[in-house]
This record gives sequence, C-alpha cells and structure tokens, in this order.
Amino acid sequence: MTATQPWTTVAEPVPATRGNTPATAGFWLSVLGMVVGFVPVFGLLVTVPAALLSHAGRARFRAGGASTPGRSTVGIVLGWTATTLCVLMTVLGIVGAATAPVRPLAAAPAAPAAPAAPVLLTVPNVVGMTDVQARDTLRAAGFTQVVLGPSTGSVAGVAAGTVTTQLPGPAALASAGDPITIGEAAAPPVPPAPVVVPQSAPVTESAPQAAPLVADTDVDRPYVPAAPQPLVSSGSSSSGSSGGGSAYYTNCAAARAAGAAPLSSGDPGYRSGLDRDGDGIACE
Repeated sequence: MTATQPWTTVAEPVPATRGNTPATAGFWLSVLGMVVGFVPVFGLLVTVPAALLSHAGRARFRAGGASTPGRSTVGIVLGWTATTLCVLMTVLGIVGAATAPVRPLAAAPAAPAAPAAPVLLTVPNVVGMTDVQARDTLRAAGFTQVVLGPSTGSVAGVAAGTVTTQLPGPAALASAGDPITIGEAAAPPVPPAPVVVPQSAPVTESAPQAAPLVADTDVDRPYVPAAPQPLVSSGSSSSGSSGGGSAYYTNCAAARAAGAAPLSSGDPGYRSGLDRDGDGIACE
C-alpha cells in the first residue's frame, strides 16, 4: 500500500506591468500641438512627432511589449488634428503672401540742398529825396524792407519829410532782405500864439461915508438951572400934569439933581412931560 501524497497548490506567476512610454509621450505632445498648431510651418515640428509617437505606443501594446495602450488613441487623434490645423494655417499664409500687393521700397530721403549764398546788392543814395521817392528808389534796386528811423529834427533850408540820413550808406552792399533805415527832417516848431490879457476898467476908491448922526432922544440935556417958579399949592394942579405936591422940575436932570428921580404918578413934581413912555413913572 502506497502512501498518499498531499496536493500542493502552485501559484501562477503574475505578469509584470509594462508601461507604454511612447503612448504617454505622444499624448502630451499632441496636447501641445493643439496650441502651436496655429503657427504655420513651425507647428509641424510638434504635431507630427506627437502623432507618430502615439502610433508607436499603440503598436507596442498590440505586439505585447506594453501592458496598456495608454492614451495612444487620444494622442493619435489630437496629433493629426493639430497637424491638419498647422498645414491649413501654412497654406493660408502662403496664399495671403502671394496675393498681397507688392509695396515699392521707399526711396532714401534726399540730402538737403546747401543754402544758396545771398546775393548782395548796391544800396542807392536816397539822401535829399522825399519819403515816397526814397522808398520807390530802394524797391527798384531790389530792397524789400524800408524802415523809417527817428527824425533828425528840423534842418534849415530842408523841407519836412526829406530824407537826411540812411543806413547802410550809399554804395554799401546788402542783401535784398536786409532793412534799410532812413531818417527824415521834421517841420520847424510853430511859435506859440501871444496871449492877450484883457484889461479891466480902473477901480476908483470912494471915500468912506460917515454914518448919519441920529439924535439920541434918551440922552438927557445938560442941566440948566431954571428960573424960580412960583410954588403951586398942593390943592391945585397945573395944566397938563397929573402929579401932586408943590415941586416942579423942568426936566429929568433937575429931578435927578434934586434926588427926586424917579417920579411916580402922584409924587410931587411928577408930570406927563417927564413920563415919555406913559407908564406912570417919570425920569426912570
């Protein structure tokens, strides 16, 4: 009897994973080709290798050299799409360049001509001419700028407006654009008109007239002693008097000398002849 041997399970070897480098490289180049595909001609340097690497990655997978196809299919599509776009842009660029009008080359700017030397003219003599004659003579000689300078003042025997000086002088050389300055004589000054001062009539001074003398009625007359008058009894009254008593005064001076002034109505010696204002008081 033979002994039974136990069964031993043998594990199958796991195949090693093999990457697909061409497929990966072709995919990323195809993505870059979609960007640079718009550049004519130069974009083909990226898009064509991207498509070829993607084809190589798929062929390697089919041959068993890689365990995965990677992104070879996507790389093939993007690579040839970018290649087509780049070819189209290149053709459009060539056609556009062929149909564009040819612009002639701009001619180089000519060198500036050297300035011509000024032509010198001989200045004619215009001293002694009038202003109009001098200007016409200078213009006829070719000078275009005639300037009137300051006046030389009045000159004896020379009419006003006659040219007495010129600069440049006669027979000098000057160009046509140089200014020619002329000076002219002025009119003699007009003497001022005499000033007539009107004479006024003589004033006769009259002697001052004295103010008329007005008699002062208030001034008392000088005292003249009166002749003794007869005494009048106290019971009787003289004509024209309203006073009482036996005294009688010829005037106010006599009443003052007697020490009786002023006299009131009813006092001895009062009478209406001494009362000027009739207020009842005499010799105030």
